[in-house]
Amino acid sequence: MKNIIISLLFIITSGILNAQSINDTVITDFKDVNKLVNQKTEKYGASQVLVVLDIDNTILTSQVDLGGDIWYQWQRGKLENIKPTEKQKIKRCFYEDVIGLLYELGTMQLTDSLIPNYIHHWQNDGLTVFALTSRSPKYRTPTERELIKQGIDFSISPLQTVNHITPMYHYNLDREMSYMNGIMMTTGMNKGKMLDHILGRTGQSYKAIIFVDDSEKNIKNMKQHYINNTEIDFTIFQYNKIINDRKKKNGGVILTKKQAKKMDRDWKELTKTLNHIFPGRNIENKCVNLK
Repeated sequence: MKNIIISLLFIITSGILNAQSINDTVITDFKDVNKLVNQKTEKYGASQVLVVLDIDNTILTSQVDLGGDIWYQWQRGKLENIKPTEKQKIKRCFYEDVIGLLYELGTMQLTDSLIPNYIHHWQNDGLTVFALTSRSPKYRTPTERELIKQGIDFSISPLQTVNHITPMYHYNLDREMSYMNGIMMTTGMNKGKMLDHILGRTGQSYKAIIFVDDSEKNIKNMKQHYINNTEIDFTIFQYNKIINDRKKKNGGVILTKKQAKKMDRDWKELTKTLNHIFPGRNIENKCVNLK
C-alpha cells in the first residue's frame, strides 16, 4: 500500500510539474519577443510554434495623434486623466465614418525598426505568423497598405488549414470578422475567443503560442481564455514601449490637454477643407447624436 501511495504521489507531482502555465510579461523591446521565439523554435520545432501579433501600438503606431490609437482611446473616454468635452466628441452616428476616413488618410510608422527583420526571420524559418487586430474588416485596405509599406507581409507564412490551404473568412459572429492574407480583423471582439475560434476553424494546434499586444484588456482576455489549457506552452507579452515613451515625453501622462486640443483643432481643420472640396459628404451636421 505504501508503494502504491508513493507511486500515485509521483504521478500527480509529475503532472503538476509538466503542466504548462501562461507566462505573462511586460516588455518595452521587441528583441525579447525574438529571443523567446528562437528558444521555443529550438525546443519544439518551427512547425509547432505560433506567433500572434497585434498591430496598433505593437507593430505600427500612428505618425500623428489624430486617427491613431490615442485618439481612439480619448474619443471613447478610456483615458483616466483627460476626457473629450462635448464639443470635442465625434457624433456617434458619424463615428465609424470618421475612423475609416482617418485610417485612409493617416500614415503609420514602426514601433521598432527591427520588427520587419524579426518577422522575416520567423517566416523564413517556417513559423506560422499572423496578425490579430481589433480593427474592423472594413478597414482592411489601409491596414494592409501601411504594413506592406513598412515591409511586413503576413501572407508569407499565415495560419493555414491542416490541409495546407490558406483560408479566407469573412462573416459575422457577434460582430463582423475576417481572416485573409494572414490578418484577422475582429471588430473589437474578445481576442482570446477569436484566437480559439480561428484555430478551431483551421483545425490547427501548436505546442507553443506567443502573443504580443499593448492592450491590458486584450492581454486579460487572452490569459483568461487559455489559463486552464495545460497542453500549450503559452507566452503573453504586453508591449508597453509606445505608452512608456508617451509618458516620459508628457511627464507621466499618456495624453496632455495641449495634445488633446491639437487633435480637436486638426480634425476641425481637416473637416473644413474636406467640406469645402466635397460639400456632399458633409454628413456630420446632418446626423443626430444618438444617446
